[in-house]
Amino acid sequence: MKLFGVMGWKNSGKTGLVERLVAEITGRGLSVSTIKHAHHDVDLDQPGKDTWRHRQAGAHEVLMASPHRYAILHEVRHAAEPTLADLVARLAPVDLVLVEGYKRDTHPKIEVLRHETGQPLIQPSDPTVRAVASNAGLQGLTVPHFDLDDTVGIADFLLAECGLGGDRFDTVVVVDWSARSKPSPARPSADAIWIGVHRAGFAAETYHRTRADAERALVTLFAAERAAGRRVLATFDLAFGYPTGFAEALTGSADPLALWDWLERRVTDNDSNANNRFTLAEALNRQFPGVGPFWGRPAHLHHPDLPEKGRDRHSHGQPENRAAEQVVPRAQSVWKLYTTGSVGSQTLLGLPVLARLRRTGAAVWPFQPALGPLVMAETYTGLIDPLPAEPGIKDQRQVRALARAYWSLSQSGGLAALLADPGPAARREGWMLGAGHAAALRAAAWPGAGR
Repeated sequence: MKLFGVMGWKNSGKTGLVERLVAEITGRGLSVSTIKHAHHDVDLDQPGKDTWRHRQAGAHEVLMASPHRYAILHEVRHAAEPTLADLVARLAPVDLVLVEGYKRDTHPKIEVLRHETGQPLIQPSDPTVRAVASNAGLQGLTVPHFDLDDTVGIADFLLAECGLGGDRFDTVVVVDWSARSKPSPARPSADAIWIGVHRAGFAAETYHRTRADAERALVTLFAAERAAGRRVLATFDLAFGYPTGFAEALTGSADPLALWDWLERRVTDNDSNANNRFTLAEALNRQFPGVGPFWGRPAHLHHPDLPEKGRDRHSHGQPENRAAEQVVPRAQSVWKLYTTGSVGSQTLLGLPVLARLRRTGAAVWPFQPALGPLVMAETYTGLIDPLPAEPGIKDQRQVRALARAYWSLSQSGGLAALLADPGPAARREGWMLGAGHAAALRAAAWPGAGR
């Protein structure tokens, strides 16, 4: 958990700022807890109440519970006051803990100062103060200075300082997905799942024969990165959504993440990659007029409402491509389920996995702001072509190059341009991270290579 403090003199406005920051940051999809230190004796209980009587009788801890909340009242009695670290250890895991007070501890802080208090600034003598929020005109500060009412700006700064916001990531993961209906060959090959990982001083690619194995590996990887305090950008080579209107037609909601959950409940996909994607796609086609929009299947499979060829579709009413495919025309349509470049099958079988991974505490860009310790985004491994001289098969080289490119841009500040808002259509359909920025990705993947 990340820790950030709000400190200052009495009546400086600390509590008001903490209150606004909690509302702002939780409104962005992150989880926040707070700790407040009081120098004077304070009792949250009321004399005469049952819990007060329990404590008076000598109980070490009293837990009061209701259907909506619970509280533990812990009597310190003759023991030493617990440290901030002791208190943090008692909290359930969250993205961020805001600490009001404890100004002598070493965690990073923002100082709050109101000119009405007449108190001097603490920051010049305290290296843990990373910024100042004030309603006074301060000069000569060596740290950022915010207006006390600039809650959004303070939240942006605080999240960036904690490694929960901005475009800087410690680790980048690129996943080349697969829709095979049986395990990939034991010997590493194409048309399988490759996971590329890049962070400072480390780069590796792993090969996975089944989707179940890849999902387990990703769960383990994300947990290890979180435990190490590293912020992760994880990108997947499958469409995060469908052309505008499709999600709402199926789920009644325009929220593309609702479609992820909808598909998770209907897709079957076992440990050997056996799945129901063609049967499901045929059932989906039946919910639209005409023929389509999904197409492509092996000729021996009997699915009369799932045409073999795209040209056999008509009058289904769904757009052929998303806005992203118009910028990257090399990318295939999400409706294509069979033969080379069948991103439609990868998407049908990938979104249920992403729905589960999202529940580990991930933000999904561009449907959500790129905030928190884990951000998932769509990619397309064909955005840049790997150098033929690099070792490994093409799929392996692609995830290696893209992971290196995203990570390098993250360290240089260049990833911000890729994470800029791609527009309202992309917020409904999904967007390939780096679409329209191939030159920047190539330069970051192979600096000085002249590509």
